[in-house]
Amino acid sequence: MGTHLFHDGQKQIINETERYVLDQKRAYYLFDVVPFAAPRMTQSDRWRVNPNHENINKRQRKPVTTYYAYKDLLKLQGNLMRFEIQSVLDVLFLIPMPDSWSEKKKEAMNGLPCKVKPDTDNLTKAIKDTFCINDSHIWKETAEKRWAYKGSVIIFA
Repeated sequence: MGTHLFHDGQKQIINETERYVLDQKRAYYLFDVVPFAAPRMTQSDRWRVNPNHENINKRQRKPVTTYYAYKDLLKLQGNLMRFEIQSVLDVLFLIPMPDSWSEKKKEAMNGLPCKVKPDTDNLTKAIKDTFCINDSHIWKETAEKRWAYKGSVIIFA
């Protein structure tokens, strides 16, 4: 049956009310682009490549078009910074706060964890799809979503 073990050691307490402060001692790459999650692709996304096709049934879906534009912008900025993805991926996604929020609410939420969609795994998948042909060399991933005034992606080296 195998050995089973439950260790009730010291639990790490994560304070969700603490604002995030960027550690300036660590090297990082800052991508000036609003994070976008990888959409669920369908078979028709392979042959629907024109978002402006005259036939509405042959147009590319808007999420797919936005996703490819996001990937192109990431790749362009990555090439300018000579970014290469490492085997340990540590990413911080800064999600822009909605315009509908009041300035008081924005001030209160700035730097706090973002607990709404999109999921961090879909955001990370978009990063890996952009910079990796085969992402099997990545053995550790750490991803975090935080509210911010301006959307960005920070990848720690």
